[in-house]
Amino acid sequence: MSSLTSLPTINTGFSLVLNDDQSLPSSARIALLEKPVAKLRKGQVLVKMLASPVNPSDLVYLLGKYGLAPNNGAYVGFEGCGVVVDANAGLYGKWLVGKRVAVSAQPGIDGVWAKYAVTKANFCLPVRQSLSDEQAATIIVNPCTSVCMVDRAIALKAKAMVINAAASQVGKGVIRYANMLGLKTIATVRSESNVEVLQKLGATQVLLTTADDFQEELKQACHDLHATVLLDAVAAEDTPRMLKAMPNNSTAIVYGRLTETFDPVGGLFSVADVIFRNIKIEGFWLAKYIGDANPWQVISLSRKVQKLFEQGIFHTDIYASVNFEDFPKALDHYAKHKSDGKVILKPHD
Repeated sequence: MSSLTSLPTINTGFSLVLNDDQSLPSSARIALLEKPVAKLRKGQVLVKMLASPVNPSDLVYLLGKYGLAPNNGAYVGFEGCGVVVDANAGLYGKWLVGKRVAVSAQPGIDGVWAKYAVTKANFCLPVRQSLSDEQAATIIVNPCTSVCMVDRAIALKAKAMVINAAASQVGKGVIRYANMLGLKTIATVRSESNVEVLQKLGATQVLLTTADDFQEELKQACHDLHATVLLDAVAAEDTPRMLKAMPNNSTAIVYGRLTETFDPVGGLFSVADVIFRNIKIEGFWLAKYIGDANPWQVISLSRKVQKLFEQGIFHTDIYASVNFEDFPKALDHYAKHKSDGKVILKPHD
């Protein structure tokens, strides 16, 4: 254990408030709660949180629709940045004490929208001094997802990819990383204001989903660029809609469900396409990837992502950095305007 003598005994953070009314805003699903700091179990560390972002997965979790069962009264938040202040995790944990790290929440316990967070030592990745707290807080969920999915597309021998909800931070990261590797990208967006943004970012082609000729334009673009991988953050009707325009033998990698549906499953696909056109559908969940990977694979991924940040390939757009008092209002803004950039909670401000 750490030899520090000024360890906190009381924690403050935003806890989950379960409510079946799906019309309630995100701010009505959290409450500021003070409770004792959890005792460290073997393999765990205590992190003083410096910054924690809001991600789409957090919003889905607040609605009770995420892959993990909602834990009423537990702190919320899946990732962040902080300093390890205590450890019960062997040599690696002892080495982490005093270091600034990117943090992923340990599934099933409190999240990281709090002053302090408890998580597994191997869910902490030391971060470079060149990264600000806000940028360091965002290196796990979105950039790592972007890298892993592009690498998977390469393994599937794709020459081009279709990206829906492409104005998201994952979508922008995919476009930047794909450009670096020479892969073509077809970005689809709902808002006309995002078309020029993604064109300047380097997307090969940007299509507006609300256009009358969208389906025809998408089919032509997929044919011209040989796009055989769909990175799907929307799901529901969007999955078969996109795949219908893509060549035979294409693969959809589903990593989210942004569609506003009350269906607890939220996924649809064309059986005919799967049978007769050899369309494949697979999922990606970063928490499972990290859980299945060996430590060296995780460290290697972290180094790659941080290097991409330093090179300017990755950069997280920040809408606002706020304290506890201003967080609920900013949370509701993010829920409605995700493409404006991340909302960052700074719990000690």
